[in-house]
Amino acid sequence: MLGQATPRLVTRRLIALPGLDQSLLRQLTAALLAAALAETLLLRLVTRVGVHLPKDEAVRGAFHAATLLGSLAFNFASVLAIALVAILLGALALRLGTIGRLALVAVSVSMFAGLAASLATNAPAADALFGASITVLVAILGLALVTRGDTPPAARAALALIVAAYFCYQYYTLSYLGYRLLDYPAIPPLSTAALRAGEGLVVVAGGAVFLGWGLERWRRVGLIGGVAVLGALAVLALAWLSPTSTPSILALWTTGLSLYLPIPIYLLSLGLYLVTLVACWRGGDGFWAAAGLLLILLAGYMPEATYHHLLLLVGVACLSGAIRAGVPTPTARATDDALATLG
Repeated sequence: MLGQATPRLVTRRLIALPGLDQSLLRQLTAALLAAALAETLLLRLVTRVGVHLPKDEAVRGAFHAATLLGSLAFNFASVLAIALVAILLGALALRLGTIGRLALVAVSVSMFAGLAASLATNAPAADALFGASITVLVAILGLALVTRGDTPPAARAALALIVAAYFCYQYYTLSYLGYRLLDYPAIPPLSTAALRAGEGLVVVAGGAVFLGWGLERWRRVGLIGGVAVLGALAVLALAWLSPTSTPSILALWTTGLSLYLPIPIYLLSLGLYLVTLVACWRGGDGFWAAAGLLLILLAGYMPEATYHHLLLLVGVACLSGAIRAGVPTPTARATDDALATLG
């Protein structure tokens, strides 16, 4: 059997998407990061803070400009996310065996069909098809590919926690969608418990991410990076100490976190996560880890649009190495053994 499997692996290594190379993939990912970050700041954050701003003409003009730019960034990021997901899934399909390829193509077609129908009709059935399909894809990219041998155990555990948290949220969402489609007026079992458990996993994942990718790189944060992380945490701490409920509402709207745990736990988890992100970004060898962490952060715990689900899928692919599987480089070839187990 080993003698028969070897030619298949060699053949798979020779297949790659034409015209795709490492530099192009990095450029597309960097463009998605910039657009998603602009959308988060200008659309999700500014527009929701706008109700608390003064109503004079200058502020209204700036608010409308931010909304317009945020909408443009949202549309651009949505197109880029769809394109990157299509490239990613196409590259993986070319490297799988016949059974694995057919299975991945079937799930991918279901996901894109659900996405198109959801955007066109906003029907619950379309949302359910998209949600179920993308959950399977996150499982494939996050749990199957992370088993490859060159991934440190701590990084595997961190990615598994991220994927498990997403599963918890998806159970909550899909269970309600299923009951709605069946016209069943009841609360799905364990739906609220699963949602709260998922938020707890998100908090734990912040520390696991540091152990997986930040522990060996934290010295690379530097003075500027350290000041930026501490400044962000200080602003959040001061906001949460205010007597108003605005910070909690913004946290729920922008990240999907209900903040039912003590605030210092969230600050510690976020601090470790941000230190890891900055260290990977400044380290030179951690571009894909930094990109994945930032995309997952921007997607939030409770993705409120199909675009945010796609951000999370691309982020998981960056962390697991799946996004480079179709690039004919030595690094991408390291995923062949893991992919072979899926075929």
